[in-house]
Amino acid sequence: MAFHVVALNALLKNYDEHIIKKEISKFQCSLNPDVSYFIATKAIEFEKVGMARTTLVYVPFKGEDVLVGYFSISNKSLSISKHNWSKITKSVRRKLLPMGYKTEQDNYNLQSILLGQFAKNDCYRQQKLITGNELMSIANEKIKVAWHVSGGNLLYLEAENEPHIRDFYINNGFSQLFIKEKVNDKKPNRPYVTKNGLQLYIKKLSDL
Repeated sequence: MAFHVVALNALLKNYDEHIIKKEISKFQCSLNPDVSYFIATKAIEFEKVGMARTTLVYVPFKGEDVLVGYFSISNKSLSISKHNWSKITKSVRRKLLPMGYKTEQDNYNLQSILLGQFAKNDCYRQQKLITGNELMSIANEKIKVAWHVSGGNLLYLEAENEPHIRDFYINNGFSQLFIKEKVNDKKPNRPYVTKNGLQLYIKKLSDL
């Protein structure tokens, strides 16, 4: 199936903003209402100020192009607090060390790209116009372009604690970050939870 991949920024340059907002606000994702809220209320604003770049994916259906999925990316360092850094296993720290630097507060910043939003449109779920893997493949190509232009070492995302979500990202090459409950524990025994209350998944940009 032919996908029509369009940057939101390109639409804003060529069409009336109110028309665009009306159309993208129809996007629905019952699995993650936050992505529906983002595209309806924040995507255009973030695009204007350069906080995130949103890409829309369309598919021909019944004589017109319909929005079947979207994703948003941004250049945003992954910051791990000194407290959490000490709870990451030494083997994982050794892998992450070359990718970032310590701050004056002894936090650890990793030069990264954030996959902030990623979802399929429920409006066309029954028609199965796009799979999650197909949408991820499109996202990976856009992320590669951003990486080669702006640099970075790591791709990361935050996700809800749901088995099917975890399986999807693991199957697409991400690793879930785990930490130790206590510094002296021998093995990591709980997921790393971000300040947003979500679980963290990471992937080397060179593995895209």
